[in-house]
Amino acid sequence: MGDRIFSILDIVEKVAREFPKIDFIISPNVIYLNILASKKQHSKIFSQHADPIPYGAYTGHLPIEVLKIINVDGTLINHSEKKVETHIIKKVVEMADKIGIDVCVCAGDQEEVELVSKMKPSYVAFEPPELIGSGKSVSKMKPEELKESVKIILDVSEKKSIPLCGAGISTKEDVALAIEYGARGILVASAFVKSKNKEGVLRDFSEAIEEKI
Repeated sequence: MGDRIFSILDIVEKVAREFPKIDFIISPNVIYLNILASKKQHSKIFSQHADPIPYGAYTGHLPIEVLKIINVDGTLINHSEKKVETHIIKKVVEMADKIGIDVCVCAGDQEEVELVSKMKPSYVAFEPPELIGSGKSVSKMKPEELKESVKIILDVSEKKSIPLCGAGISTKEDVALAIEYGARGILVASAFVKSKNKEGVLRDFSEAIEEKI
């Protein structure tokens, strides 16, 4: 929050220039979407949530069409801290496809992974909620579930969705294992944002991805 968000952007932009083969996405609080989207050069900006509604009398909502107008690249939906009903996810994916932005749908278990993969969003992220912020990574704690989730995502979406993983990712080894098990990217929050050496952490994670892909 506050000025710290701009230091986050600066760090991500700097590391993104060093690793042009990797997409770097920042997903800030809605308050900062507009200004970060106007400043980004080498990174992408995703909303943390969007509502599948048109313009109109919807006080308090975030119409997905607004994201396109302010140059936001996509949105998360169904994060474990902002769960929504299945029909909402489906509508968000459909509307995002029409207006030309990406959607990353989060899923907490394999049943949910299969359900959302049928919608063929840009990304499906396997992220067991009990591991989020725990420092215990999904790639170490649930490797077989991660491997199976990747297979489900690719098979059910007919390779239209890119498999990601998150929850507890804390070290370069965690990232390397995730990629080795089939994920094509990671969702990370605490390990980066709370680090005293954010740039070093992000560079380590990027090196692990680049070495494995």
